[in-house]
Amino acid sequence: MEFKSVSAKMTREEVSLFKAFCEKKGVSPSGLIREMILRELKVPIPHTVAGKNKIRYEKGSDMFIWSVALDTGEEIEVLRNVSPDFLENLMEIIGRGLDERASFIGKTKKGSVAVPSNILRGEK
Repeated sequence: MEFKSVSAKMTREEVSLFKAFCEKKGVSPSGLIREMILRELKVPIPHTVAGKNKIRYEKGSDMFIWSVALDTGEEIEVLRNVSPDFLENLMEIIGRGLDERASFIGKTKKGSVAVPSNILRGEK
């Protein structure tokens, strides 16, 4: 069996962080890189998948669990023990972002959606 090396360019700072991370984990940099590459090759993950966000309230801890229910039936947990304050702040920030976007694209009516500009130009 023939072996080859793979390499990647990283800043000096990134290399220092990576080496420190490997030391904390008790693994060699090359061993960790090999493990990560092989793991990614085994289970290629598409860039986009379909699903819906879910927020579940845990009464006992007064916290929330944020997950994504994929159309495949699988549920992926995004965050656990999310505080009510965090969600309220997130709602506020998302609202501001969506308002800014609506203003930018000229959305003034509820239910309107963005229209690709090539439609307006008559392009197919």
